[in-house]
Amino acid sequence: MNFKDRIIRATGKKTPFRLIVVDLTSTMNEIGRHHDAKGFALKMLAENSIASIFLSAGLKFAGTVSFTSSFGGEITKIQSDSTPMGLVRAMIPQAEIQAVGANEPALIPQHVSVVKLNEQGKRVHESIIEAPSVSMGQNLAMYLLQSEQIRSAVGIEASFNQQDPSKLDYAAGFYIEAFPDLEDKDINLIEVIVQNLPKFRDMYKADKGFDLDELLDQLRGPYDIEIVREIDPKPYCPCSKDRMLATLATLPTKDLQELYSENKDLNVVCDFCRTSYTITPNELNDILKDRA
Repeated sequence: MNFKDRIIRATGKKTPFRLIVVDLTSTMNEIGRHHDAKGFALKMLAENSIASIFLSAGLKFAGTVSFTSSFGGEITKIQSDSTPMGLVRAMIPQAEIQAVGANEPALIPQHVSVVKLNEQGKRVHESIIEAPSVSMGQNLAMYLLQSEQIRSAVGIEASFNQQDPSKLDYAAGFYIEAFPDLEDKDINLIEVIVQNLPKFRDMYKADKGFDLDELLDQLRGPYDIEIVREIDPKPYCPCSKDRMLATLATLPTKDLQELYSENKDLNVVCDFCRTSYTITPNELNDILKDRA
């Protein structure tokens, strides 16, 4: 049974804080199918993507946020790109997904990098920090504190189905941002609310999905909040054959000449949506002619 994914953005009516809750279950199950991701690989794809969505929600323009977690171990990186309108794509190198299967990979956290692009695709922000944990919530909170001086509370959790690890039972999260003028007494109360939050698993029912409204109600505590926007997230990928040709055009001339000399169609697969594109020798020759 499919349940509707949602992103709910809210602010305190009289108290200066921002609150976002996300249910990304169906979106990540669809992305997971494209990658044939199962178990822990699927869980990590989802949790990394929720972190990206929390960051893109703060963009003041129609750009993109790329959130990349790097590890030592059986999975080397996870990259998720998202927009303020809830469009999201994600990838783990395909060979690593297949090697890990549904098993829990051995991981050593290394870095988190964040790149923000404007509407024209130009980089307007880039930052990298040491990752304190394999927990995406902890990593995002640390990034926000170190790179953007934002005090936050973040909870992110995805859980795969034990009988069918190719599906997530839920992928959900919350983000609370303290604005600079939030008083200490309110910060302390919000900390208590977060510490006493029910487990995510308790807010999930097999026949109803994840109860995002309950999560929102639990987090608001005694505060009046105003729902600013509710968004339906969706998988997306802006790849195209033209983009693939443009990427090939960045290769050194020698490499392109070697590919052209083989006189065979070149099959190129998008790392994010797994769409396959066929590049002909004539198209490779056109790239080489442009360099002449």
